[in-house]
Amino acid sequence: MARPNEPPTTTNIPPFAKPLAPYIKTRQETLRIRQILTAYLQSLITYDDNDPEHQTRLAQSHFSLCVPDNAVKGVKRIPTEVTGLRREYLQALQANVASRKQHQLVSEKLAAAARVEPGATPSHDSSLELSSYLKLVQDRRRHAKLQVFGHYLQELRGRDTATVEDFEKRDRNQLALHENLVQEDHNGSGARDTDIERLVQKLERAVICAKSQLDREKKLYEDLKARNESIGFSKDAADPSAKVAALQRTRDELVHWVEAKLVGSGNNGEAPVAELPAEEIEESARILEEQRVRIREQYAAYTDTRKRLLEAAARACQPVLTASTKPPSQPPDLRGMSVEESLPIEPLEVLSFASSILHPLSKNQRSLALQKFYLSGLLAKEKATTLRILNRLSDESHLLPEYPILARQPRFNHATAALGSRQAASQPDPAKQDEIINMAEAWAFASAAAGSNVKEYVEQKVGDGSERAQVAQQELQRVYDLLNQSLEEALEDDQAGQASSDIWASEAQSTRSGTRLARSNQRSKGPWSRLNGKVCVDD
Repeated sequence: MARPNEPPTTTNIPPFAKPLAPYIKTRQETLRIRQILTAYLQSLITYDDNDPEHQTRLAQSHFSLCVPDNAVKGVKRIPTEVTGLRREYLQALQANVASRKQHQLVSEKLAAAARVEPGATPSHDSSLELSSYLKLVQDRRRHAKLQVFGHYLQELRGRDTATVEDFEKRDRNQLALHENLVQEDHNGSGARDTDIERLVQKLERAVICAKSQLDREKKLYEDLKARNESIGFSKDAADPSAKVAALQRTRDELVHWVEAKLVGSGNNGEAPVAELPAEEIEESARILEEQRVRIREQYAAYTDTRKRLLEAAARACQPVLTASTKPPSQPPDLRGMSVEESLPIEPLEVLSFASSILHPLSKNQRSLALQKFYLSGLLAKEKATTLRILNRLSDESHLLPEYPILARQPRFNHATAALGSRQAASQPDPAKQDEIINMAEAWAFASAAAGSNVKEYVEQKVGDGSERAQVAQQELQRVYDLLNQSLEEALEDDQAGQASSDIWASEAQSTRSGTRLARSNQRSKGPWSRLNGKVCVDD
């Protein structure tokens, strides 16, 4: 077990992280890498050499670059090989240095301006400077908005030029409108019961028109007043207080008149209900009775149609005996009767038959249809997935281009057509093969061709190896013959060393060694014993 103060090693890596072992570093290696990166980044940064505090704060730890101090004067040109987070850090540091320089320049300008002003006390409060700058920006924006408003106001003044005659004409039109409404009210007093809704709509329309007209006149009055003030008219020419009082009185009268009309229309709407004439009551009763009779007739026709429908369903559900004209078991007195009279079926029996047999059959048929639809959808989905996988594998694999099916090549189309015409008799109704089947056949053919090719290659290499082994054995035999030694004895010695643990093999080896010793004693040993003038000469 490793101690807590010992650095972690690669032996403590869990099994699931073994493939990442080359990329896992110890703490010391990580610290050294960070120090190297820190030194490289510091080489791209220009510091102020006159700052004594920076020399003490600068260290080889990577934490010294987290918060840049005022000793940073600038950043050198960023190399192209510096990418990622380090490049972003250097760019941010460049922006920081530029902003600090700009801030220092603005501060110097503000300080110089404060010193130039007479009687102004020098202030170095940055918050006051910031507040004054923000106030200046707000004033500029407000001034720009006022300029836009003034521009459009001048356009509106030049577009709408109202005169006193326009006001008088609109007043006459308004009075004529009120007189027409009053006259219509007097003329239609006899038909209040039938035209209440139309009168209310007219009143609402008149109120809306009057309100819009009042707003329009107020706007025109304000424009006229502003124009007169700009020209220099006297205030006695048009008294605004009198005009405002007149408009207020007109509005009050109009509101009072509208409220009176609305109250009168509401009271008249409830009176006609109790004062219906007897002829109308009798007519409504007669119409109600006719509708009731018509509903009864329709219901009777519905019940009759339903009965006839049930009878037709009962006749359709009768057994096969209805087809025979003369059943054998029919008694003589019932021969003249029809089958329907002899076998009556009640509608309730038909309903029970339909609910007990036909309804379950319809449910089963529906469930089978749903199951078929679900299976077809699932099969289509799996087929699409398989086809997508096969297409991707065909794009990534090297077997299909190397071992294509010859029958599908353009140069073998005539041979394929001839074979297809011969096989037409055995396949009377050839269906179009599926794309998945075609791709599977191509894969099977490619794998079989690749396997046979590999097998032939291995057999060829094995044959070449066996031939070379035979040639090497012959050459070795010639060498042993030149050295006056026996190749068989050397091979047997090697085999004896390997099989020394076997008792029977050791006994056989001892027997063979005795024979070999006797044979070796009979003949002379040594490489020079064959140099008797018979070298490479057959005996």
